[in-house]
Amino acid sequence: MYMVKLSATDGILTPTLIGAGIALALGVIILIVFKLFAVPVDERAAKLSELLPGVNCGGCGFASCMAYAEALVDGLVTETTMCTAGGEETVKAIADYLGVAPGIFIPQTAHVYCQGSNQFTRNRFSYTGSANCAAATGLFSGPNSCTYGCLGMGDCIAVCDFNAVYIEDGIARINSENCVACGKCVEACPKSLIQLIPKHEAATIVTCSNHWPASRILRDCSIACIACRLCVRTCPVDAIKMDDNLAVIDQTLCTHCGDCIEICPTTAIRSGLIGPPGSYKASARSKPIASGKKGKGDTAAS
Repeated sequence: MYMVKLSATDGILTPTLIGAGIALALGVIILIVFKLFAVPVDERAAKLSELLPGVNCGGCGFASCMAYAEALVDGLVTETTMCTAGGEETVKAIADYLGVAPGIFIPQTAHVYCQGSNQFTRNRFSYTGSANCAAATGLFSGPNSCTYGCLGMGDCIAVCDFNAVYIEDGIARINSENCVACGKCVEACPKSLIQLIPKHEAATIVTCSNHWPASRILRDCSIACIACRLCVRTCPVDAIKMDDNLAVIDQTLCTHCGDCIEICPTTAIRSGLIGPPGSYKASARSKPIASGKKGKGDTAAS
């Protein structure tokens, strides 16, 4: 009687072959299912997506560049000017591909409607909570003496994918050279201090968001709008209106004559966009706020 002795490799080989066979069978099944249930891809959307910058910033209102391309191809939207990151060249390329006339593209940039930096404001109390604007705003609107002002903790920086936001002198500023107007910083600011404006160097803006009367704001920020209405009376084209103690310039009417800038007693109105760090310059007429000066109702408690 003969006995066959199996080697160790024989004991491993059999289950290995069985496992490989199962894997092969499952692979074939997956391929069959993929072929049967595959969703056809619209080649037009894929080609149109290649014309877009591919940064998926959301500035067009869609989750991705492909989503915008699909919406255009499917006719869900007809505006070819929605890609803020791509600019005018992309708008023209989209229109050419779709065989339509290109729309009018107006470049935009985000702008922080506050210039109350450390030089022109002070702290009301010592804040020791979470280092983000959203949390600090929930505590008496934050430690800044101007309750409407920027807290400079960088919530806007955290959401910017284009290195267009930075903190300087305790306040957020937008580098208009890098900004693509995606709008993420606009949504991130808990005080709604950031807005999109036309991207032109002659921009004339009341860079303030404070609605307190002059008797209150003068001790909180020395560079804020004090609702004196001198700019309203001076504007030759009626582009400036008052909104609850705050002067607001209608950018569609403004001719950038500069009369309002010259007459503003607190230099709350400025001209020109801001660029990289170090490019912002306060007016020579701007007066720093007295350090340590407290107003009625201020507290030093942390």
